Amino acid sequence: MRAVIEAAHLCFAATVTPDGRPNVSPKGTIRVWDDTHLFFLDLASPGTRANLTHTPWLELNVVEQLSRRGYRFAGSAELHFPGNPVFAEAVRQVYDGTPPTAAPSAVVLLAVERAAPLLSPAYWRGTDETALRQLWRERRAALDREFEAYLAQVGPVRVSEPAR
Repeated sequence: MRAVIEAAHLCFAATVTPDGRPNVSPKGTIRVWDDTHLFFLDLASPGTRANLTHTPWLELNVVEQLSRRGYRFAGSAELHFPGNPVFAEAVRQVYDGTPPTAAPSAVVLLAVERAAPLLSPAYWRGTDETALRQLWRERRAALDREFEAYLAQVGPVRVSEPAR
């Protein structure tokens, strides 16, 4: 599980809005805190933060793209804010001691109560991880070329300031 998290660095966080609607948001700073906790930084996630304040349940899905293998982690989440030791340690781990250009608003610490594997249906057809990784390396290169051509036509997206 650690290897997948360390390779992916991207997860999708599922929360529930106060009116009961699902909300899924990508998080690019997922890390392992210890054997029973994961965390990510709230860089620009006021919706996720508000949802967790209302209902502290969270599910994270992490998938290593080339192998199409990952995990779903679920449990209760706590928010930690600047001035808290958990906040300081999490920021240090993500930024490797280099101060971030924009400070995170909070750290979300998930107490993992349930973990389950996520596997591509390709595994059910007898394909193994080595073959899938090779296939997706090639496919990823083709997708990158397609997206680069798109960007050449429309130009890159630029955002002046993230939502807080």
